[in-house]
Amino acid sequence: MKGWFVAALLAVAGLSPAAAQIPRLPGIRPGAPTAPRDTTKKDSLAFRWAPPDSVMQALLNLKGYSATRYQGDTAFFNAQTKAIDLLSAHKKDVGVQRDSQAVVSDSGIYYTEANRRVTTGGKYSITPGGGQADITSNGRSGRVDYNFAQRSALITNARLPVNNGETWYMDVALARVIMSPDSASGKNKVTAYVGGRGGSMTSCDDSIPDYHFEFREAKRTGDNTIIARPAILYIKDIPVAWFPFIFSDTRPGRHSGILPPQFGIGDIVRNSPAYRRNVDHVGYYWALNDYMDVSTWVDWRSSAGAIAGDPGWLRYNADWDYKWLDRFLGGRIGAAYTSQRDGQTNLALSWSHQQDFSHDSHLNTSANYVTSTTLQRQNTFNPYAALATISSQATYQSKIGPASLSVGATQKQYPGRQQLDRTFPTVSLTSTAIGLGKWLTWTPNLSFSRSDVLHMDQPGIGAYTYSANPSTGLRDSALAKNRSSAQSALSFDTPLQIFGYNLRNSFKITQQRNDFPQQFQIYDVKTGDVNETRVFAATYYTYVDWTPDFTLPPLARNRFNLTPTVSLQNVDPGPFWVASERTNGRYVSQSKRISTGLSASPTMFGLFPGFGPFSRIRHSITPLISYSWAPATDVSDAYLAALGRTRAGYVGNLAQNVVTFGLTQNFEAKVRPRTDDTTAAQTDQSSTIQLLSLNMTPVGYDFERARDAKSKGHSALAGISTDSWGYSISSGLLPGFDFSSNYSLFQGSTLSDSAKFKPYLTSVSASYSLGSTQNPLTVFSRIFGKAVPLARTSATPITDGVRPRSDDPQAAALAAQPVAGSSRSGDRFIIPPVQGWKVALSFSRSSPRPPTGSNVIAYDPAVRCKEIAGENTFLLNACLEKQLAQPTIDTPVQTGTAGGQLYSIPPTTSLNANTSFNLTPKWAASWQTTYDFEHHQFASHIVSLQRDLHDWRAIFGFTQSPNGNFAFNFTIALKADQDLKFDYNRATVRSGTNPFP
Repeated sequence: MKGWFVAALLAVAGLSPAAAQIPRLPGIRPGAPTAPRDTTKKDSLAFRWAPPDSVMQALLNLKGYSATRYQGDTAFFNAQTKAIDLLSAHKKDVGVQRDSQAVVSDSGIYYTEANRRVTTGGKYSITPGGGQADITSNGRSGRVDYNFAQRSALITNARLPVNNGETWYMDVALARVIMSPDSASGKNKVTAYVGGRGGSMTSCDDSIPDYHFEFREAKRTGDNTIIARPAILYIKDIPVAWFPFIFSDTRPGRHSGILPPQFGIGDIVRNSPAYRRNVDHVGYYWALNDYMDVSTWVDWRSSAGAIAGDPGWLRYNADWDYKWLDRFLGGRIGAAYTSQRDGQTNLALSWSHQQDFSHDSHLNTSANYVTSTTLQRQNTFNPYAALATISSQATYQSKIGPASLSVGATQKQYPGRQQLDRTFPTVSLTSTAIGLGKWLTWTPNLSFSRSDVLHMDQPGIGAYTYSANPSTGLRDSALAKNRSSAQSALSFDTPLQIFGYNLRNSFKITQQRNDFPQQFQIYDVKTGDVNETRVFAATYYTYVDWTPDFTLPPLARNRFNLTPTVSLQNVDPGPFWVASERTNGRYVSQSKRISTGLSASPTMFGLFPGFGPFSRIRHSITPLISYSWAPATDVSDAYLAALGRTRAGYVGNLAQNVVTFGLTQNFEAKVRPRTDDTTAAQTDQSSTIQLLSLNMTPVGYDFERARDAKSKGHSALAGISTDSWGYSISSGLLPGFDFSSNYSLFQGSTLSDSAKFKPYLTSVSASYSLGSTQNPLTVFSRIFGKAVPLARTSATPITDGVRPRSDDPQAAALAAQPVAGSSRSGDRFIIPPVQGWKVALSFSRSSPRPPTGSNVIAYDPAVRCKEIAGENTFLLNACLEKQLAQPTIDTPVQTGTAGGQLYSIPPTTSLNANTSFNLTPKWAASWQTTYDFEHHQFASHIVSLQRDLHDWRAIFGFTQSPNGNFAFNFTIALKADQDLKFDYNRATVRSGTNPFP
């Protein structure tokens, strides 16, 4: 709006000298601000310029001139006083135009050189040019009087547009506008004053605004800030709120200013003695330059009525964003320092950085670090932040000739835990096919990675350290903090294609060291008896493997897809060379043997007559059949001892005579075309429905193992060489439905003849999503010929839409949370979707087969959480509640040798639900929750209810985090300026109750 008034009047200033008396303009009635008007009546001027004749058109086409056009019914010119009057008559308006600037009036335009004034009145319209909105009279006759000497204008009954992303309209009875040059910017500085007659302001462009603010005085300063006082908010004609002042920064783009604080009415006036005040986002934003900006703000929670685990806090935050387009880099650095009233502190740091060094070289980092994971988790109200790992990643990618290089690192901290997972470095070098000749191509790739687990809190022997208490003489225990595990892996593949034949050589080296005590049962290699039970202070192993593989070109590709293979495989499924604590670091090896095989995967179709709404049904079967053979070869006792295995019952060295079978089936139906269909013919894809799809994992049967088992009196089922089997089901009759299940087939290792065929259900997962345009009813409507309504588009939303931001909680559920910075507010609650309804359900059950033996540790979540939390009641309950929301178990670190500790992990069963729907065209709701079937409890809730109020948006939100914190929020915010809102917040930090009975 800068220069909105002066630019328009300068177009009038170019009038030729003239003289005339200025008639008296219509008066201005004093009184209250202009009432809402009905724009169905004529209050705007539709001015039409008369087409120029040939002489005028020739003059207008002259280059190097700026033309000013005058049009009216009558023109008076006085050469002595140098004044010109343009008058309208017979309902014909008068106008002056220069370039894109114009002044139009239904009364007249008057200019006098003697006093350097230009005046217009009646119902007027001023077009400033430069794409700015018109300034018009507000439905009443007004007056505009501009003084060139004073560079100021007096206007009455005006409607001034203000563009602040949303267009605001200020209706003023009397205002003065002053223009002064700004030496810093070299542009004009405009200041507008609205006098004691007051005015009104609204962003509603309806004929009768739904709301408006009425104010007594207002000022629009040169830096484009509007300040009004006092202000009363009217909904229709009803006053609902009084403000001592309101202000709005209308400058476009980035500019410094005060951050809008986030607090509720209850934080100003407590509505109960137990209420804890919570104020967030009190700070300032600096736009340093075109490349960077800084935000600093403070969050505060009252210490009044403090309880254990919630003593109140003060948090200092800072966020630095930078972006240099010409240097192809950008990022942000965030920091937060939390000081609790009980003396505990936490420093959180976040850094994200993206940089392009060249077209093929890129660097991306996302680093997060906290000094106290306990406080980081304890003080959040976001359910996703309460569960998310504190994750950091860094990746560098580049191309070196035909090869692609990738170097990366990751680190994870766990809220409420001291364990730290770090992977550094990860190096990957892959190449496109390198032609060494017309008959020889080489495609090498290399990868290396190292992973460390520090400060482990894994249960078992050595989880605690013990010391004598000199004051009591009793023994004290503490969770060991120096336990760690490290693993390194190096792999190198050198695939060669020689005359179309594929020869692959794969080399792999794996090392692991577990730096904590573990208990092992030492077996006799010959008999399998337990000789002793030994505790190793540390365990380690090194695996070295080499796997050559030769694949012939496919045969009968179109029919049977026959593929022959020849490979040199290890006799035992383990590595070729191995060194462990059992061999004192000495390498031992096993043998290799040639394995040949042939696989086929034909697809067979069957067509059947249709019935009912189906014209034809197709059944396709794709079996996977493979056969492999390998001769019998011995495995040394030294190799078995290095892995903790025994010769007793060992069947890994038998000959292999294996048939593997897998199956995929699909039933599809073609829908009969509707007889009343007037549209174009349906395509095969749109007229076909998938009735059922069934996939089964392959199962192998070894005839040599079966014969050996039969000779020992065992069941022939021992010939099954696959230790797990599963299947998955989906159907187009239930859109969005998927089901899968997996079974463990044997109790014990399939490398021993003592393994018992005893199928055990290990996992079940199912997901189902349906909505207004994706549900069985739409499928049946399609089958039986009824037209299916199309999905709503963004052009016809049910309620006012809010475009999802990249940092909203739904996105945060899939990625690690930034632990510091990000001055954006309002992420506490999810804005519900606005198109139709939808429900997403996800069911999962995990029940690992219980191990057998005497060296088994019961992996009880309650016991594990006690080991992690110690005497901290809050951490104990937070850990237990995480099991309700995310019932997954950290996989215990396993040793590479047999006979070690086994973990009996309890089953977990949970249901995640996410639903959103519209109660009415103006009401929308969403609910996300997690339910634990094992403990029959809900873990977390996110409930949001939204009401569209045309110019306003009302949101009711409730969250309950797995750490027990809950928050309730009511917000009604103006769409045109979301910082103008009314909040009610109620946040409570949990006191700590055990969710497990």
